[in-house]
Amino acid sequence: MLAMSQAKPLIFLNFLAILLLLGSAPGYAASHTKAHAKATKAAKTPAKAKDASVADATDAAANGVADDADTTLGDADFNPSDPPRQIRVLVALGASTFFFQHGRPHGVEYSMLQEFETWLNRSRGKNGTPIKFTYLPVDAGELLPQLRAGKGDLAAGLIPASAGLNQLAATSTPYLKDTWCVVQPKGAASLSDWSALSGHALMQPPASYARRVVTPDVKVQLQEAGIGTTAESILGELKDDQATLASRYITKLWSKRFAQMQVDACAPDAVEYVWAMPQDKPVWQTQVNQFLAAKGDGLANRALAGTQRYITKDSDGHVSSPEQLSSMDKLGFFAPMFQLVATANNMDWLLLAAIGQKETSLNPVVRTKGGPTGLMQINPLTARKMGVTNPHDNQQNVTAAARYLGYLRDMFTSPSIRPDDQMAFMIAAYNAGEGRIQQLRKKAAAQGLDPDKWNGNVEKVARQSVGTHLLAYVNSVGRIYSSYQSASKVASAPEVAERDEMGSKETTGAWGAKPKR
Repeated sequence: MLAMSQAKPLIFLNFLAILLLLGSAPGYAASHTKAHAKATKAAKTPAKAKDASVADATDAAANGVADDADTTLGDADFNPSDPPRQIRVLVALGASTFFFQHGRPHGVEYSMLQEFETWLNRSRGKNGTPIKFTYLPVDAGELLPQLRAGKGDLAAGLIPASAGLNQLAATSTPYLKDTWCVVQPKGAASLSDWSALSGHALMQPPASYARRVVTPDVKVQLQEAGIGTTAESILGELKDDQATLASRYITKLWSKRFAQMQVDACAPDAVEYVWAMPQDKPVWQTQVNQFLAAKGDGLANRALAGTQRYITKDSDGHVSSPEQLSSMDKLGFFAPMFQLVATANNMDWLLLAAIGQKETSLNPVVRTKGGPTGLMQINPLTARKMGVTNPHDNQQNVTAAARYLGYLRDMFTSPSIRPDDQMAFMIAAYNAGEGRIQQLRKKAAAQGLDPDKWNGNVEKVARQSVGTHLLAYVNSVGRIYSSYQSASKVASAPEVAERDEMGSKETTGAWGAKPKR
């Protein structure tokens, strides 16, 4: 077993069902028609750049684009004196580990990994290029296969330590010592003694780690719930004489949401959770362990407390269940409109959604007097030049943004510009204006840098000329986009079957189509 639950997390079913229903939109790099290029030639920039939050890394590797050697860890080990720009983190999708709410990532693993990213950058300085984590959400059963296939530099998802795991990957020192306990509805006859479990039936999600927790002397019946069931959904639906065996850490996390839970007898042996890494990177493993040693037990406790805020109530005070989180998500609400507009404009709807998330957290009422407006913060003047008359209308606002991005895509289409650099230029120009970006490219060329490369070239000039906010914007949109794409792959995958004794899974068919580049 590689993580808490191998079933596809129910919190994504609504959003991911939309992905399956609507299919993948044509990629952002697909060419526009000549007529559209001509119609949008006069487009200008939004009025001004907006402030950005902490910078995030654009994940070219996850989208099938080759990276410069110094961009990602790749085959090399970690070099503290010359670290890579990006660390690819495979993280298990789940209602506790990593989930989206209102388009933003949350979860206990996400919280801990954010602390790790900050720790790695503690001595980088203001002028140093920061190390950024690129999150690649995957089904829990794919953590180890993806890691061994070279798709990530770190795997996280409440992975239980075991001798079998150590044969397949390098592991960190444990960051959490957990116990597994019987959970019943409040008011049920107490099971205070572990040995008293014999003869009882326990409802578990598919491929649950519970089968490894139950000791041979205790004869219990583990009843497997249906496909798609998670540990969290079982905790929320316990009734009558039902019982389950669950992580004490997870029950604490959900205790405010599921007040009806009664925690009884716990297994005698502790379960320790670790992160996994490639076996050929001992320096990287040392960095991970140094961080965990520096943070101690408080790391997992802080992650629990921080994540509880997002699984208890939404902004309206409504208490949600794990499977309802996605239906409350604004991304799920706006997805059909993004898809419709993207298809009409040869654009990837996930890219539009990522920019909308960065600009307004998908809040359509955000506007400034005479300035950028709506979901995509499009300038009314730019909207008119894109043939849109009412940018305050949601669909027209997104349409104007899609057409403007198409115009920028054409501007930065060249045999000498790689797709990942093209996307970076597009996003940068959307934020700061194409005129500003073209000026930065000219300055880069004058300084002997490559004007057709963003990373390590034009971005250096941007840092000198306009500060870090533009870099932060580009990287943040890139990471949101990458996370959405990874989640869409899980949605497009068919149901999977158990593969081995560790509880990992094997895909029984091909992945669904990914957005084209």
